Amino acid sequence: MTRDYCAFACLFGVRDFSGHWRPVAADRGLPADVSETARTEHASLGEEAFGATWIGWDEICAIDWDEPAIPRATSIARYRRQPDGTLELKHRYDWSRGFARASGVDTLTVEPDRVGELWDEGTEWDVGTTVFRAERDRRRDAVPADGPWQPVWVVMRSLAGIHGDNNVRLTVWFEE
Repeated sequence: MTRDYCAFACLFGVRDFSGHWRPVAADRGLPADVSETARTEHASLGEEAFGATWIGWDEICAIDWDEPAIPRATSIARYRRQPDGTLELKHRYDWSRGFARASGVDTLTVEPDRVGELWDEGTEWDVGTTVFRAERDRRRDAVPADGPWQPVWVVMRSLAGIHGDNNVRLTVWFEE
């Protein structure tokens, strides 16, 4: 698995540098009945290991993927206005020179985590056919269905088909 900090924050409350998410399954520790192999591997990391937790397939199935991040804008999206007036998403997270010119913010000195402090959700800047918009992420933006977590969900779904939704879990921890 790649370092997917948005998903780690959204699901497990780890590396949420911006404080955007109410995590689904944070700080539960290792399950009491975790395998000896997992327990040994976790212990071998010593103090390097942190954020041990777990999430069940039943919980994953119950996630409201449309739930928004904290109640403020979290990012700047860039759209292209089509001839019929509709907007086509070009980039979900834009902190470019083009945005700097449109908004007047110095994107070299202002961190993108400050979006919600600076602008309300829905604030827009139109520059010809380009539209920049302050938006609030949804859980599906942090953990897209077709993203790097898809293979994990496929395996868990398959195991749940055999053992039941309540009998399949993912155990995770992180290391420095």
